[in-house]
Amino acid sequence: MKLLTVNGNPKLVKGDKLSDKYLSAIMHLSPINTRICPYQDIAKCKEACLNTAGRGGIFKKGESTNNIQEARKRKTDLYLNDRDTFMSLLVKDIQAFVRKCERLNKKPCVRLNGTSDIQWELIPVDNYANIFEMFSDVQFYDYTKIPTRKVSSIKNYHLTWSYSQANDKYARLFEQVPYNKAVVFNGGLPRMFKGMRVIDGDTTDMRFLDKQNRVVGLKAKGLAKKDTSGFVIQTLQIA
Repeated sequence: MKLLTVNGNPKLVKGDKLSDKYLSAIMHLSPINTRICPYQDIAKCKEACLNTAGRGGIFKKGESTNNIQEARKRKTDLYLNDRDTFMSLLVKDIQAFVRKCERLNKKPCVRLNGTSDIQWELIPVDNYANIFEMFSDVQFYDYTKIPTRKVSSIKNYHLTWSYSQANDKYARLFEQVPYNKAVVFNGGLPRMFKGMRVIDGDTTDMRFLDKQNRVVGLKAKGLAKKDTSGFVIQTLQIA
């Protein structure tokens, strides 16, 4: 079973073309419960998740799944039920990706939480504290909705916090969380949001290259276009 995808995500491919330095890989799991995405109910992002964007959200008439979704479910089941085998496969995939990058003279960057929000910094692998320590020359990055993650000491891991107004207590964390904020907008990207400059996060996925103190604006995709929970910000409603 292959866990990482290279050249299969349009946004990552776009970013790779814009940069002559990096090559990206991503892993997609199925966000089936709070063991995969702890804040999916609090932030109300489950229904609007990117799991339904792109080819992952294209179903034949009368069907509610497809090959992409089934592959994500198999990987998720393995993660939940056989963690040792899962981590062993992940290590092999990253090793193969690093070799590919070496052949192409590219720097490897990996996003493990394509459609999940797992705290990889807490999962040991072999004799290492985590996957980031094991692959210290690889640039890892993710979006997260978990406001309490502490990864500042991990130099090769970059986080962007995903904002939501669906929960008042969660929304008030905007100024407290020490990362750039990703905000999903429907109706175009504003120039500013809550006093911070908004950048277009759809031009590239390489968030570790962003300047600090920025809002990463993302256009609503898939089922997110119909979201009214407060996770997706309606541009016309911004004061």
